[in-house]
Amino acid sequence: MLKELLKIEKHEDRMLTAMVQLTTSNERLNRRIAGLTWVMLALTWITFVIAIPNTLATIFGIPKVSEVLGLEVMTATLILSTVGALLLVIMPASSLSFANLEKRLRRMGKNK
Repeated sequence: MLKELLKIEKHEDRMLTAMVQLTTSNERLNRRIAGLTWVMLALTWITFVIAIPNTLATIFGIPKVSEVLGLEVMTATLILSTVGALLLVIMPASSLSFANLEKRLRRMGKNK
């Protein structure tokens, strides 16, 4: 009986040690995933800011369009689209801003 109790205690100690190690590993993994999430978010913002003027420049490169619009109009449109996309990412009131997305991610993390 005593030997069986000692075996059970030994297994319980191993299980507790394994659970602590698993919890620590899980926390480190969560921190790494959170860091990678922010990297992907920053790359997405950069892509967003670049994609809008790039798309407009592609459209303006079509011969018929470039004949109708003047160079000044095309340049002004490209500048305004770039500034507009940057403002969407930077302004705190915007739903795409750094601060707003950080608040959402923290709320989502607390809800889990």
